[in-house]
Parts: sequence; C-alpha cells; structure tokens
Amino acid sequence: MGVFKDESEVYRYVGRIFQVSMEDPELGPKLRKVGSVLKLNQTDPESTIVIDFGEGVVQLGENDANKVTSPIDAELDMEADVAHRFWLGKINVALAMAKGQIRNKGKVSAVMKIVPHTKPLFATYEKILRDAGREDLVDAVK
Repeated sequence: MGVFKDESEVYRYVGRIFQVSMEDPELGPKLRKVGSVLKLNQTDPESTIVIDFGEGVVQLGENDANKVTSPIDAELDMEADVAHRFWLGKINVALAMAKGQIRNKGKVSAVMKIVPHTKPLFATYEKILRDAGREDLVDAVK
C-alpha cells in the first residue's frame, strides 16, 4: 500500500500542487508559455491528472468538471508514491524515467520543458501537506 489511502488524497495533494502552480503570479505565466498538455496516470491508488499548461486547466480524475480538451503531448505512468516523492524533491525525473519508475508515452520534450519550473514548488507541496495536518506524508520519505 502506498502513502495515499485513496485517489481523493492524490487529487487533494498532488493535484493541488498543479492548481497552485497555475495560480502562482510568477510561475503560472511561465508554465502557460510552455503550453504542453500532460496526462499523469498513477497507480496505488489509481488516479488520473491531466494538465493543460497552455490553458491553465487542471483536470483531477475522469469526472472532473474541469475538462482538458486539447490533445495530450505526453502521458506519464507511475506509482502515486513516485509523484509524491518527486514533489518533495526526492526524485529526479530523468533518472526515474531511465529506471522505469516513470514511463512516458509521447514527447519527452514536453515533460522536460516543465520540470525546470517545478523546483520552487517543492516547499509549497510540503506546506500543503503540513497545512492539512499530514506530516506523516512528509516524514514517510525522509
């Protein structure tokens, strides 16, 4: 069993970091310029997050009212724990791809354009967890 008990926790924490990034007054415009559309398929628990960086839309799950309609540039498959560890700054995307922890379908360039913009959000992700009283999720990967 992974660190998240169900898909709603993946959306509440991992999904939230994408929403925060798009709302950020400095980072949001930079991400919109990148313009890629990424689909993240997580397992343990099963969950799907689609981000249209160009439009600033984050779709949490298949039934979310925020529907991404643009074509997907890249689809990443990983365990939800891998996404969690990435946002805590513990995973290098290129290395995780090489090790098969993250599997990519589509344009690797679409993924790699976004990665450099994520580092400032590591502390934000940790704050989201701590503000929710989920220090256990922060401490799970130390």
